[in-house]
Amino acid sequence: MKKTTIKITIEHENLNLVGLIDQVKGLEREIVEKVIRDVEKEEVESLCGGEYERTRYQRHGSKSRSFKTSVGTLNLDLTRVRDKETGEVFTPVEEALSMPKRKVILEDVSLESIEQISKLSYRKAVETVQELSHSKLSKSTLWRRVQELEISAEPRSDADVILVDETKVHNQGEEPFNYLHLVLGYNTEEDKYSLLSAGVNDEWSEIRKELEKELDLSNVYVVCDSDREINDTFENSKGIQICHFHAVKYVDYCLWKEDAPKNFRKKMRRILKARLHTLQNSVEKFWRDEDTERLKDRIGWFREEIDQWVERAEGRDFTMAANYIRKVREKLLTFAKAALKDEYVPYTNNKEEREFRENAYRTKRIGGSWSEDGLHNVSLCQLISRLDEKLFKKIKEVYLGETGTLNYSVSLAGG
Repeated sequence: MKKTTIKITIEHENLNLVGLIDQVKGLEREIVEKVIRDVEKEEVESLCGGEYERTRYQRHGSKSRSFKTSVGTLNLDLTRVRDKETGEVFTPVEEALSMPKRKVILEDVSLESIEQISKLSYRKAVETVQELSHSKLSKSTLWRRVQELEISAEPRSDADVILVDETKVHNQGEEPFNYLHLVLGYNTEEDKYSLLSAGVNDEWSEIRKELEKELDLSNVYVVCDSDREINDTFENSKGIQICHFHAVKYVDYCLWKEDAPKNFRKKMRRILKARLHTLQNSVEKFWRDEDTERLKDRIGWFREEIDQWVERAEGRDFTMAANYIRKVREKLLTFAKAALKDEYVPYTNNKEEREFRENAYRTKRIGGSWSEDGLHNVSLCQLISRLDEKLFKKIKEVYLGETGTLNYSVSLAGG
C-alpha cells in the first residue's frame, strides 16, 4: 500500500476558533492536489527515470484538466509521456487514478446532490450542494445522473408481516399517472421494518413472484387497504388484515357515493370507528393479561355488531357500503385472531403511509410530472436512506466505484 505523508505548516496571528475552522476548509482541495502531484511524480519517474535518464518513455509536455468535486474545483496541469517505440502519448496519472476521460463534474458531487434529492427538488438540491462544496452542478446534469442510477431494494426473508400499498404520481408520458408501489417487511420479534420492494408501474402478480424468491407468503400476514388487485394477489397468504383507518374512509366514500345524508354518514362512520376501537383495545389488553376467553367473546361481539351495522345500511338502501363491510368483516378481525395464536399483526399500515407521505413531499407537492425511471430512482433513494442505512452506504460505494484508501498525517511546524 502506497503512503503519502503531508506536512502542513500553520502560521497565524489573532486567529480565533471560528476563523481557523473557516480557513482550514480550504485545505481539503490543497490536500487532494498535493496527493495527485505526488502520485504523478512517482508514476512519471517510474516510466521516464530521473531528469537525464534515457528510457523507452520521455516526458512530452503537459495537458490541463479541470474537475468539479465536492472539495471545490481542481485545476491541474498533468504531465504527458510519449512511448518512443509506439509513438503513443498518454498521461500516467490519469490512468493511475482512473480519472474520467471526459467528465468535468465528478460523481462525488453528483452523489452529494443525489443524497439531497430525496428531500429537495433538482434545482434546490444543486443549489444546496453548491453552497456546501462550492462546486457547480447543473439541474439537467443531476437529472441525467439520477436516470442512470441502477438501484433496487434487496429481497429479505426475515419478515413475518408485510405492509403493501401503492400511490399514484403524475406521469410525463401519455398515461396520466405513474403507480408507485411499496412493500415493507416487519419482523415482529425484532420490532423492525425493512424495505422489501419498491417500483413503478409493476404488476402486483410480478411483485408477488419477486417476494416469493425470499418469502414463503403462506407463513406471512399481509396488511393493506381494500384495493381489489392487492387483495386478490395475496389471497393465499397466511392472512390479510384490512387497515382499519382505510376501511372507515372507504365506508364514508361509499355512503357519499350513494348520496347518504350527511348526518347518517357521520353516524355510521362514528359507530364503525367505535366498534373497531373497542376491538383494538381488547387485543391490546390481551397482550398484557393473555385472557383468551375474553378476547374470543370480544371477537364474537364484534361480528354481531358489524352484522347489525350492515343491516342498518341495507335498511336505508346503501348497498355499496353494506356489501363492502360484509365482504371485509373477517379481514378486519385478522389481527385479533392472530393474537389468539400468539402472533402479532398491526391493524393499520400507518408505517407505510408515513413513508408515502415523505415521498409525497418530494414527488407530488412540487407540482411536477415524472418519468418512470426518475420516479423510481428518486423514490428508492428516499426509501433506502430512511429504511436501510447499510444498503444506502453500499449504493454510494458502488456509485463511486473502487475508491481505495489513503493514509496521511498532519503535523505542526517544529512538531
